[in-house]
Amino acid sequence: MYIYRYMNLSFHTPLYIVILLVCISFVVSYFLYRYTVPTVSTAKRILLVFLRGAALSFILLALCEPLFQLFFTEEKKPVIAILADNSLSMTQNDGTGDRTAILLSVLRAEGVKKLTSSADVRFFSFSHLVQPLHPESLTVNGGTTNISGALQSSLRSIDGLQGIILLSDGNYNTGANPLYDAEKSRTPIFTVGIGDTIEQKDIVVSKLITNTISYVDAAVPVDATVKTSGISNRAVTASLFEDGKKIDERLIRVNTPSGVSETPVQFSYVPKTDGSKKLTVSVSGEEGELTIKNNSRSVLVKVLKNRMCITVIAGSVSPDVATVMQTLDADANIEARLFYQLPNGAFHSRKKEQELQSALADADAVIMIGFPTSTTTAASVDMIRQSVITRTVSILFIAGRLLDLQKVRSMEVLFPFTVTSERMEEQMVLPSIVTKFKFHQLLQNEKTSWDKLPPVFYSLPTFSAKPEAQTMAAVKIQNVLLTNPFFLVRNIGTTKSAALLGYGIHRWKVLAGSADETKGFFVTWFSSLVRWLSTREQDKFLRVEPLKEFFSQGERIDFSGQVNNESYQPVDNADVQLTLRPMSGADRFETTLHALGSGLYEGSFDGLSEGEYLYSAVAVHAGDTLGSVSGRISVGEQSIEFAETKMNKALLQQIAGASGGLYSDASAFDQLAENILARQEMMSQRRIRTSEFELWTMPSFLAVIVLLFGIEWLVRKQSGML
Repeated sequence: MYIYRYMNLSFHTPLYIVILLVCISFVVSYFLYRYTVPTVSTAKRILLVFLRGAALSFILLALCEPLFQLFFTEEKKPVIAILADNSLSMTQNDGTGDRTAILLSVLRAEGVKKLTSSADVRFFSFSHLVQPLHPESLTVNGGTTNISGALQSSLRSIDGLQGIILLSDGNYNTGANPLYDAEKSRTPIFTVGIGDTIEQKDIVVSKLITNTISYVDAAVPVDATVKTSGISNRAVTASLFEDGKKIDERLIRVNTPSGVSETPVQFSYVPKTDGSKKLTVSVSGEEGELTIKNNSRSVLVKVLKNRMCITVIAGSVSPDVATVMQTLDADANIEARLFYQLPNGAFHSRKKEQELQSALADADAVIMIGFPTSTTTAASVDMIRQSVITRTVSILFIAGRLLDLQKVRSMEVLFPFTVTSERMEEQMVLPSIVTKFKFHQLLQNEKTSWDKLPPVFYSLPTFSAKPEAQTMAAVKIQNVLLTNPFFLVRNIGTTKSAALLGYGIHRWKVLAGSADETKGFFVTWFSSLVRWLSTREQDKFLRVEPLKEFFSQGERIDFSGQVNNESYQPVDNADVQLTLRPMSGADRFETTLHALGSGLYEGSFDGLSEGEYLYSAVAVHAGDTLGSVSGRISVGEQSIEFAETKMNKALLQQIAGASGGLYSDASAFDQLAENILARQEMMSQRRIRTSEFELWTMPSFLAVIVLLFGIEWLVRKQSGML
């Protein structure tokens, strides 16, 4: 805000000379018009004297370089952003009351009025998106909570930000840990906790793990975890449903009157028909529990008809080979054929009647472990490369200590990576999941965090990801995250490839298997990876898939796509139409995926109601249909917003402390507002601003001179003096 104060006119010439020049201008004008021909009236002579004198004065004043100055006082209020959590977790009614009502009461509190009168307050709501907010129009319907995204958006987009007020229960479930943003922030973050810190009476299906790919008449395990709190010695029923039809149930007894416990529940699922099946584990509710919206959890399983044939090629016998073969042999739906290389370069089979070339001819996928080596012949490399390329067989590469990197480079066309250095520098590393892929089907079925796995061996300078590959896990050394790829996949048409660029993965089964929190991780994850490799895509030229298969209500439904021509070259100008239809109902939703370049496309839907949806996509280029794909997603049935029911007060306090702010409960918000306004950085800043105008350089100054002479000329012409 600017307030006008005063103005000033100055010259680079002493004032008495300026006055003298003005006087001379009018004296000269007087003598010029003292007598006129023809004679005119006195009033007209006075006008002519004034016009000529004024024009001459402006000309002479320009020589004195006049400077005109305006002085203003600028008063700048501090800028404060208020971020209100409008995710579904804020609809809960716990020991402190209705969280939505509490949130609205804070936004209407006297403290907000004081802040608004003394500061420039900007209101925003956030869940998975950050949007401007009018406090009276708050709608609590966000599908996920991204506190980090809200903080980053405010810090990045608001100029002169002096403080952030965060109104939330502190339970983020997407995005980075907001504590990292608070530690880097130079702007204080003031957190206001909404919700109860005491565990409520509740039953939650907190985990559901099974194979995403199964086979008809083959049993697959379905492992669920039921978390309970505030329930005294009760028996509850856990049921397994296939597409809404109950197929099994278990009776479990829970007793957590004052704490929290997790009870594992195991089912065995035997699909009878192929297709996409939705498995749901649901637990019966208890009277008085906080919410029943978290009493079930679902997963989609793709059921296939046939048994898989996997050919394993090993550079030598090693613990990694033994671990892989034990995992494959334990699966009744897999026929695993092992060929390991002898010192003379020949291949030995577990079954003597088998030959490598015939095994490659009918393989659904090929796994290379520590292969090729220095003893591998050029003929063997060429035979394997041609067999895989000709049949477009999916391939998994697992690194090894004895790799011949020059021969690996000759087979790069098969892999999602390139060899950047032909030397191995062995180090111990940990894998770290890339944030954007943490919901990917190849990573979301693990039984534990990847950070809890024992380290494996890796060579930092050796490999780099190809542009079309997706790096799902990078490398971490002593908690330092690097960009080097560890686990990456590539999916072009019907050809899939994956690479695990570390070795010593037997440690994940042997060492990790001895701990309860990581037991069974390797078998579950590796089986899912093999099934993904063995499953052919619906269309070899078009791939369209959702970011994940289950979305919360109100969450944006993101799709990504890839289009290739018959030569498997990316197509950038295709028309990719995506259609969503509810499985029950006649509604239809359509959108066009827009191109990102390199044959990649993306698009999204907003505002879908709860339900099951079938999606289909068609790509058209130059009048020809390149391909079509279809699939299934679920919206709103299960919400991660209700996975955690108590307020995360500790995190909110840490965010405030790390950024130099303060924490307050919602009931003490008015006092927090007073404390905020009392801080030095929240004082209004006043300063005098000066605007200067060099009049002799301005076109308007010359225009005044021309105007005065012009008016004088008109008067003289009307009087017959020309």
